[in-house]
Amino acid sequence: MRKENIWQTVINKLLDKYEKSKTFMGTNQVNQSFTKSISEMFSIYNDDAEYDLFCDVNEALREMENMKLVTLTYTRGDIINKVSLNIDMIHKCYEIVGREPKKEENQWLLEAMEKYSGNDVLDKYFYIQRSYISKNKRVEYFDGNKKEYMDLLKLVSALLANEEEQFVRDFSIKLFRDSKKVEKLEIKARALLYQYGDFQDKDSVFEECNVLKTPTYLCIKGKGVIILGNQTIDLSLIDGDIALSTASLKELKNVIVTGSRVVTVENLTSFHNYAAENDFVIYLGGFHNKIKRRFLVKLYESNPDKEYRHFGDIDAGGFYILEHLKAKTGINFKSMYMDKKTMEKYICQSKPLTGNDRKRIKSLLMKLTGNDKEVLEFMLEKGCKLEQEAVKER
Repeated sequence: MRKENIWQTVINKLLDKYEKSKTFMGTNQVNQSFTKSISEMFSIYNDDAEYDLFCDVNEALREMENMKLVTLTYTRGDIINKVSLNIDMIHKCYEIVGREPKKEENQWLLEAMEKYSGNDVLDKYFYIQRSYISKNKRVEYFDGNKKEYMDLLKLVSALLANEEEQFVRDFSIKLFRDSKKVEKLEIKARALLYQYGDFQDKDSVFEECNVLKTPTYLCIKGKGVIILGNQTIDLSLIDGDIALSTASLKELKNVIVTGSRVVTVENLTSFHNYAAENDFVIYLGGFHNKIKRRFLVKLYESNPDKEYRHFGDIDAGGFYILEHLKAKTGINFKSMYMDKKTMEKYICQSKPLTGNDRKRIKSLLMKLTGNDKEVLEFMLEKGCKLEQEAVKER
């Protein structure tokens, strides 16, 4: 075994132990030693059939001891039992293995966080990570690659600031001059934003930030009139729905609801099957991004006297979408066909709750009241949930 490999193994193991210690944190009340057994690092060191490795390890460790990097202890004869780090030579050890001291890495992390501070979501994340650093814990979403971590912070910051609908690869080119960079960081960025931000679902985080893989359209139908540019469109005269692109929505001047209710629908099949009658109906597509929310706010400003309802899945996700919709728009949407009576009627088409479903429902129960709370309690009791598409009669 090459001497360089033995040195790398031994020094890195000893440095790992040092960096996890109270001595590293400066909280030790007694002197600590940092020792590893040879058999723990080289499992076949004591195997008589591996004499060449035995000799290589002994030679390399004795050279390290001569340089005063470590101290060796023996069991008998030439058999080395343990190796201990010489704390006075620790900077030399870092230099030999080409490893950055953790204190320097931590300082770099703190400076990186300071650069991107000033945003509520990132500041919440940074607050927790600074606490982790002070307790000598691992910083979340940092795996030692500084460039990737800075790119991640840059991406998250840009997503939170983005107001215009863009495609993922176009967004990536603008941000990194690399059309595929955002896709490489996507999993970490989604997870960080979902964990520390206010997003209804991890899979829809980018979409809520208006960064899409495919175009998005706002589908509407029913009793309402929209004014686009110089055109007035009466939806009640159309047999079916229309879809408005992002470009079209920029030309929107007004929305007048001629029916009594505004109804948002979570899933596309249910939207198409929904008989509008006296309602103005909007397809949300599960998530609702900033563009859709701006439309809803504009609609509400012109029609504050209407009844606002949301029709979604009778499960934790459906109620999270409803609560998120209310919080993000400031409109007091109420659930529709998401009650105990509906659940009982279609229970034969229900699906069993998962462990995560139960956890999310219990969290919702702490916030909700009335019919919403009643149906959630029923779901827990019966261990069931219902997809919106199962609800046929209205």
